[in-house]
Amino acid sequence: MNFVEAVIAANEEIALLLRSLRDDSYFYPNDETSAGIGFGGDRSLKIDLAAEQIFVERLRGFGRINSEECGVIGEGEYTVVIDPIDGSSNISAALPYYGTSVALKTDYQTIASVVCNLPNGECFVKEGGETYRRFLFSTEKLGINRALRPLVGIFERAYANPKAAKLLREKHIKFRSPGALAISLAYAHSVRFVLAIGKLREYDIIAGLHLNEDLCTHLSERLLIISKDRAIFEQLVTLFAEGDQ
Repeated sequence: MNFVEAVIAANEEIALLLRSLRDDSYFYPNDETSAGIGFGGDRSLKIDLAAEQIFVERLRGFGRINSEECGVIGEGEYTVVIDPIDGSSNISAALPYYGTSVALKTDYQTIASVVCNLPNGECFVKEGGETYRRFLFSTEKLGINRALRPLVGIFERAYANPKAAKLLREKHIKFRSPGALAISLAYAHSVRFVLAIGKLREYDIIAGLHLNEDLCTHLSERLLIISKDRAIFEQLVTLFAEGDQ
């Protein structure tokens, strides 16, 4: 089984686990203390750890694992970067916008990536220079581009950047903030733009950057802007890039 098929199989296993769970404790932190903080700095839910274990078991043969929850596991020529559940807080609120992000990289470049939106089973894949969509439990490959003239963009972490959100409203730039950066990046070809302001971790963005190498991209330590529309891209860069917000 190649890397992409192994990642898809892991996502299918996680999707089946989510469907079968009757224990609400999987969707909440184990406690409210500092314990249970994952390697990436967020509090780990039980479902994060369960998903991570599934990925580790299925992907450890492809190289060392670098996961948001536990850090680096094993050794190998390649590195598999995993966000086991992106947007896990959405699960506890019954918001159907969360998923997984996995990338395979060498020391110099990303060579394969898969981002899966678990509620609808939609997967975004790039391997060997080919980028496509497919759904869990299906092998049919579909095109990436769907929205011809998107009316809204995505501004992740808008809640933490009220001044930036106010500026977008003043400029009549519509946006949504669904709360799962890796998933939002996977939809960059369909929305007007994806904007994120704040700490940017490899787990959240590596697969999305690989999927969107053909789009206009600005990336700095605390700012990410991606769009297929050069006009809105340049406008957002002008608004936010100065001073590396």
